[in-house]
Amino acid sequence: MAQAARSWRAGGALALFLLSTSIMNGTVFPLFDAVFMFARDISVTVAAIAYVALGLAAWRAPHLLTGRLVVAGNALAVAIGVAATAGGVALASAPLLVAGSSLAAAGRSGIMVSVGLALTRLEARSAALAIGGAFAFQLIVSPLTGAMGATVGLALFAALPLAALALVAPPAVSSFEFARGHASPSDLSITRPASFVALFSLLFACLFFFQLAFGFALRFEEVAGSPRASIVPAVPVVLVTGYMALTRRPFPADFSVQLSALAIIAGFLCAVRPLLFAPAADVALLNAGHGLFNLTAQIALVAVAARNPVGAVTVLAWGSGVQSLGSLAGAGAGMIGNAAAAADATWGSLIPAVLLLVFAGWVIIGLKRFSFAELIAGVEPVEVSPAAAPEDLFDDRCAQVAERFALTPREAEVFAMLARGRDRAYIEEALVVSRNTVKAHVKHVYAKLGIHSHQELIDLVEG
Repeated sequence: MAQAARSWRAGGALALFLLSTSIMNGTVFPLFDAVFMFARDISVTVAAIAYVALGLAAWRAPHLLTGRLVVAGNALAVAIGVAATAGGVALASAPLLVAGSSLAAAGRSGIMVSVGLALTRLEARSAALAIGGAFAFQLIVSPLTGAMGATVGLALFAALPLAALALVAPPAVSSFEFARGHASPSDLSITRPASFVALFSLLFACLFFFQLAFGFALRFEEVAGSPRASIVPAVPVVLVTGYMALTRRPFPADFSVQLSALAIIAGFLCAVRPLLFAPAADVALLNAGHGLFNLTAQIALVAVAARNPVGAVTVLAWGSGVQSLGSLAGAGAGMIGNAAAAADATWGSLIPAVLLLVFAGWVIIGLKRFSFAELIAGVEPVEVSPAAAPEDLFDDRCAQVAERFALTPREAEVFAMLARGRDRAYIEEALVVSRNTVKAHVKHVYAKLGIHSHQELIDLVEG
């Protein structure tokens, strides 16, 4: 019963936040054009910076992120930011508009991470269904958001994320405090590299390239500053979510990515040479592919974060930050495509053609050896494993392994400390060496032992 209640709260919070994003794109952002058209791009950039900065803070200094202060600060930023945004629109003040929308964007970034943290507290299947239901709700309701007026749009743009935060505040605060009580992920990653996902991994590259398509669809051939809306993108998300609910099978992550890639490639192809019988097929297909991929990405990010709560804030923040950057790049390409099409129809087809080539190249080359399912399963939870044998036997076993793999005396010392679950700070202090020296020793130990994770190292000692 408690699990069901948590699932409804977390899923409802995500649905509210996603709906506020649709209102932002369809109602709020078009208001900016009459005042300062680049305000929307600046706010998205600020959102990306806020996500990455939050991820870096959680990576290097999680003790600075007091849960209650983070949650309260995000709520305050959204409330003040949206009020200033409304004032900027009403007064036609570009500085006020930029300041307000940027502050709201920063607050929204923190709220999205808080929602993700609440989802990590759910069982994997419950989290996947909650996420699927939220995305289905957003895509079904999104076409209606363009019809609401400016006043209603701005009011909901403020109220919905605040309501979402209210639903998930307790688990979010708890997750921030949990991270504060442990060593920083940057330290833990030195001795447990398999427990963390690097910022420049294929996961985040994948998020960027797929979000590129969404950003392009937002701005390409937009109508009065608003993206073209359609119910089509909801279809694949509803079908996949229904499949999970009815069959009780795990979410087919890799298959969903393949389907979304196919839809996006078809969308770019239609944008290059529009189909006469379906003039809006390009944006509909792009958004359908993006919707299905975004569902997959959110489930993957939550699953990775759930397997390693110490690094949860970092992976959720970096994932959303990279997506914001991809959306920004795609939106820029869409605007360039609009300008080119206004000058010459042939040139207007060039931008989607280039994006088609880039995206197809990424799918063929970049995703060749990437699997969401394998990524999630490969994340090793951070656990300090005590030695199961008496101290003297444990020391003998460490010495045997060190001799077998020809470790140097210093490497043997580092190996023994790793086997006992010591972190980077402990090793650095015990050996009186620098962080980089510890990192080099750990790298050499892993290479000589032919392992890739801390668990494999422990298995060598206990085997």
